[in-house]
Amino acid sequence: MIPSMVLLAGFNQHVAQGTLLLVMVPAGSMGAYMHWKLGNVRTAVLPGIIAGVLAGTWLGGTFAHVLSDTVLRVIFAVPLAWTGIRYLRTPLPTVLWS
Repeated sequence: MIPSMVLLAGFNQHVAQGTLLLVMVPAGSMGAYMHWKLGNVRTAVLPGIIAGVLAGTWLGGTFAHVLSDTVLRVIFAVPLAWTGIRYLRTPLPTVLWS
């Protein structure tokens, strides 16, 4: 969505990333709730995860405001390209679907 927002809708990188992060909150919350309800959550690790999420959110937001739009785009593009390359290098499954 971020490349679409930047390239097609004319958003700057900061607004596109912030908007997408805000939109992810309800979906992530509902997903977490459903996994908790199904018993798929190890509650013993929650304090560490919550602390990490809060620290990462604060640090990420702070650094995003300091960085220029161009630097933020590069930081976003590098992991995106790396993920795409890894995806393309993944071998095809040996099982043939019929």
